[in-house]
Amino acid sequence: MTPFSRPARFGQDRRIRRRSEYLRVQAGARRVVTAHFVMLALVGVVDPENAQSPATGPCRLGIVTSKKIGGAVQRNRVKRLCRECFRLWPDFLPAGVDLVVIAKEGSPSLGLADVRGEWESARSRLAKNARDPKRPRPPPP
Repeated sequence: MTPFSRPARFGQDRRIRRRSEYLRVQAGARRVVTAHFVMLALVGVVDPENAQSPATGPCRLGIVTSKKIGGAVQRNRVKRLCRECFRLWPDFLPAGVDLVVIAKEGSPSLGLADVRGEWESARSRLAKNARDPKRPRPPPP
């Protein structure tokens, strides 16, 4: 990488945009909890042409910030930090994995290096959990 080149844009192909996609990840993924984030990773949507293999598109990110975080300025700051960390770290998770990040209280006070440090500590657990989703609970007797 030359000193003037930048990592890939954070385009629409790298975002989780629909409520149904958020709900699918939240229902099927195991949680990885850090001090300021709850992170959920799940292998992406199955390719309709080959029902056996998951999609091999880029890793996608979705961010959830509630009003518990603070006002709009604080919520948007957390989202910008998470997007920038994800954009600057293209090999954070394997291709085809959807990542949902839920911000917790205290996250607006973080800097980019702090976010990256927390994500680094959760990286191996996320990759493992993405390939081994939650098993559905059996119905109660």
